[in-house]
Amino acid sequence: MQKSVILLTTCLALLGGVSARAATKNPTPANKYRYAAKKASYYNKSTSAYYRSIWTAARKSWNNSKAFKWSTTKNKKSRTFTTSVAKNSGIWTNATGMAYNGMSYDKTGHQTGAAMYLNRTVLKKYKYNKKQRTNVAIHEMGHALGLSHNQSGSISVMNPANRVHPLRNVDIRGAKKVYTTPLSTKKVLASSAKPTLTVDHLKDYSNGIYGVEAIRKDAGTIVEGTITKSVAHHKAPKNYYTTQTLKINEHFKGLSGKSVTFTQGGTTKMAVTDSEVLHQGEEVVVMLAKNAAGNYYVINDGQGMFVDTHTSNGHELFEHVSDHTIYTEDMLH
Repeated sequence: MQKSVILLTTCLALLGGVSARAATKNPTPANKYRYAAKKASYYNKSTSAYYRSIWTAARKSWNNSKAFKWSTTKNKKSRTFTTSVAKNSGIWTNATGMAYNGMSYDKTGHQTGAAMYLNRTVLKKYKYNKKQRTNVAIHEMGHALGLSHNQSGSISVMNPANRVHPLRNVDIRGAKKVYTTPLSTKKVLASSAKPTLTVDHLKDYSNGIYGVEAIRKDAGTIVEGTITKSVAHHKAPKNYYTTQTLKINEHFKGLSGKSVTFTQGGTTKMAVTDSEVLHQGEEVVVMLAKNAAGNYYVINDGQGMFVDTHTSNGHELFEHVSDHTIYTEDMLH
């Protein structure tokens, strides 16, 4: 799932590794951000010696690849930094890590600041060992230097739900391609420079119908209804969530009330600027979970949202907002 601030959210067994059918061949794709040169310095904000060592190991992995050079700085005001948090609610629900690109950029559109996070609560809850936590850190550094997610099931540190893969040749080739590909015009770069938040979840539901089957199983609530209220970005009370209220027409799983209010990603400091804002009157199917506070949220953001498009041969057809695949209603419950 992908947003700008983006949620590039990331069907795997919850505690398992990433399966792959065959070796991944194509270079890991780029996101729209990159530094001016293939090097950057960051300030390590982690106060834990354990997590400081994880970021150090991730830095060394990238540096050994010769594709990008990370260095540390003692400047606490550095616009690029690494850190860890201990959260499991809101945007952090089941998120192992996060990268925030474009926190600052120059007039040509080159990134000059990025934030990289590890989530101690989720990593501990699902028993990631130190090597696996380092893989997540390498993944977040990959986002920060200019890489997007690789394919679902890919043998790549940039696999959307990576746990077991270290830095691979496809990632190295992807990073080298980022810094050898000619840039667009300064005007285009500057106009495209908007902060992008990439949230890396435990699961990846983006692999077609199998992803829908998995998210349908994981969702505590699945309902269909009509949007009666949608709070646009940056306007939701007390936070930067996209908040939407649904009048329920059909209950497929869980919740039995007449309406439900649910949120998509965002925090008080990071707003989701390109998540799907539904419009009043739209018919949707939503797959929801509850956070620790008891509030409903869309599983992996757009992965759990389907908008009614039209009827064909007696079937209501719904468009998956994250990848625009069309599903019949009976495939969603």
